[in-house]
Amino acid sequence: MTSAVQLDPHPDPTLPDAVIVALAGELDYTNTDHTHQRILLLLEGGHRHLVLDVGGLTFCDSTGIKIFLALRTLIADRGGLIVLSDLSPHLERIFEMTGLTRFFTLRPTRAEALELVRAHASSS
Repeated sequence: MTSAVQLDPHPDPTLPDAVIVALAGELDYTNTDHTHQRILLLLEGGHRHLVLDVGGLTFCDSTGIKIFLALRTLIADRGGLIVLSDLSPHLERIFEMTGLTRFFTLRPTRAEALELVRAHASSS
């Protein structure tokens, strides 16, 4: 059984309407439900934007991708933006091969993801 994915929230006082979370570990069928629930708790209060730094993920299966899709729907329903940053070459390849790059905003670094969220937040 895979251990729990580590979630490391990074509050940013300049983005009160956003949640920034770094994920680390192996995201798979053994821990996706728990991980999803923990992210949903972080999004309580109606946060509109989400930055997921996935650079610490060493593995992600289809159930992990399903979480990203569910979070995308939630954030879109709130009129917000979800940005994934720091994708490993392997995860980036999965997103490209499956066509998910059309549905997600990806940035190479967390700083670039935050910059995009700031721009989006100030224009809405």
